[in-house]
Amino acid sequence: MLEKLRQVAHLVRDLNEAEVLYRNILGMNPCHAQELPQYGLTNMVLPAGEGTYIELLQPTTTDCAAARYLERRGEGPYLLIFETKQYDQLIPHLKSLGVRVTGETQRDDHRSAFVHPSSANGAFLEIIEVGDTQNSWPAAGPKGLEQQHRPLTRQLKQAAVLVRDLDQATQRWEEMFGLQATERFQISFTDLEIAVLPLAGRDTFIELAQPTSSDTTSARFLERYGEGIYLIIFQIDDSLAMDAHLRNQEIQYTSSRETANYTNLGFNSIWLHPRTFKGAFTQLSQVLDPSNPWPPAGATWYLEPPL
Repeated sequence: MLEKLRQVAHLVRDLNEAEVLYRNILGMNPCHAQELPQYGLTNMVLPAGEGTYIELLQPTTTDCAAARYLERRGEGPYLLIFETKQYDQLIPHLKSLGVRVTGETQRDDHRSAFVHPSSANGAFLEIIEVGDTQNSWPAAGPKGLEQQHRPLTRQLKQAAVLVRDLDQATQRWEEMFGLQATERFQISFTDLEIAVLPLAGRDTFIELAQPTSSDTTSARFLERYGEGIYLIIFQIDDSLAMDAHLRNQEIQYTSSRETANYTNLGFNSIWLHPRTFKGAFTQLSQVLDPSNPWPPAGATWYLEPPL
């Protein structure tokens, strides 16, 4: 029922400063910006490739929900935005499960609804169905602007949600959205057990991750903030070129080539530390398997029929 992870919104304290950072680090230039007075925010949308986007949000008041969240948790990922082609089926289905659905709107070019974090393992979600046949994603502005500049990322590929109980979380996301895990594995150097769930469009993914020990960064994050969005993953074309690019930037990062006990899962990765990237823990991954378009989702997921 969820077609694609289209956009991830990040809360920042200074929109212009964040724009410069994303341009310097990931080569992203904004294609659209506007005031959102109904939410007490101003935004900027940056193409990440293949019709996916990063949105930067800065509160314009101190009494809006986003400003309170920013004060409580600091800068970082705030909202996962999905496209659906089954809005009329999905929203009533969610309500029938007792999911807290809010902020339903209908406009000429789209309709949308929010899922409260309490219903989705701490992840704030927006679900959008596009109704404009001339513009595939109205949130990014007029059609065509997204093609004026190519970023250093190929596309936004996956978002990780940190959970306390992986079995319960995978069952919940399947119940809500019909998503099924095609791969489940443990990563030794981070002490995480991970389940990867392809979305219906088969080119973006949700990752649910549970810490397997108490003395890790992810476990401390979970203890401090609770369940929620933890990591944003982009696909890139050349990890060696990206590594060389990052060496010339003021950014703290780690490469999988330098990480002890890293299990090669068919891709090379670079992790940007949230301390120097506006609170956004970010992974940049190059696929090494010529036949499997996204190895983290398993060895055969792409051979199976679409959901």
